[in-house]
Amino acid sequence: MKYDFCVLGAGLAGLSVAKEISSIPGVSVIVIDPLGIGGGASGSPIGLANPATGRFATKSWRAEESLEAIRSNLKEVSPYSSEKLFSRSGVMRPAMDSKIARRMQENLESNNWPEDWCEWLSEDEIKTRFPDLQSEYGGVWVSTGITVAIPKYLQALSGYLKENGVQVQENKKFELDRSSGNWNFKLSDGTQFEAQHLITTAGIKTKEFDFWKGLPLHPVKGQVAIFECEDSFPYKAAISALGYFASLDSKTFVAGSTYEHNFTHEEVDLQGKEYIEKRMLRVMPQLKGKYKLIDQWSGVRASTPDRMPIIGRHPSIENCTVFTGLGSKGLLYSSLLANEISRFLIDDSPLSSEISLERFNSK
Repeated sequence: MKYDFCVLGAGLAGLSVAKEISSIPGVSVIVIDPLGIGGGASGSPIGLANPATGRFATKSWRAEESLEAIRSNLKEVSPYSSEKLFSRSGVMRPAMDSKIARRMQENLESNNWPEDWCEWLSEDEIKTRFPDLQSEYGGVWVSTGITVAIPKYLQALSGYLKENGVQVQENKKFELDRSSGNWNFKLSDGTQFEAQHLITTAGIKTKEFDFWKGLPLHPVKGQVAIFECEDSFPYKAAISALGYFASLDSKTFVAGSTYEHNFTHEEVDLQGKEYIEKRMLRVMPQLKGKYKLIDQWSGVRASTPDRMPIIGRHPSIENCTVFTGLGSKGLLYSSLLANEISRFLIDDSPLSSEISLERFNSK
């Protein structure tokens, strides 16, 4: 069997790219991932599409386009799941000290936000809307924030792709050869196929391929914890301060994440749980003694020196493209950039300089 494109990686980047490219009439696509759907860093139990990023709620790069793209994808693939994939209940960003509050207010005034996206709430206003939330210094309310159950979203996206003719091969190791000019694959179940073009979207594991080992990617381990409240989780909106806290259902919520730049193993550990708990109780002190741990998750993200994704063609290998380095913004950026990489490969449209691989090749 021969395909036009093979996408290596079935996480947020890979499945989003496959969706965009396969929508072009006459283009055939196959996706393969030995770890399965969302088996890497995209497997976090929950994610926020939050355009007010970082400690100071800075407006994210191309925020309007990014949010519109993920909204569109969520709407399009939701019919392929029997479960609720997302909640548009907003994100509350309380400032944890006066310096953060001042910088947040400056960004709110200077970042040219669309009308009704964000507003500053005083301590009293936060107490009214979010009782018992630590809010001495006020904070930013992001009404456009979206909370997404990422594993459910990825399964729905995979179902959408299969329904629309994309082959999705998961949990199968593979051998890769390019001796004939095309990319030749042999899967662990004996299946063989070739593809004209290879798109590698394997996150930090992208560097395990010899032809991409020189990419400036840095591994960052992130752990999250899943807790169950004695009563109900107190807020419908997600909370973003010293991490993030968002409900899975009425009693269960996800708390995260660690950002571990120097780690000795990829598994969850007690230190990660304790780190998350300590920060959680600073933000929501009313939960002390009223919750229990029910699960933990860990993944390794791919970060870049400027914390922006990387898209580009290999400088010397024909029909070899990379899309990686999404870091903690995979949910926010994956849909938008999948569209950009599709236009780049099919129509030869130029890439934005902020994400192009060329910014590193020229150094």
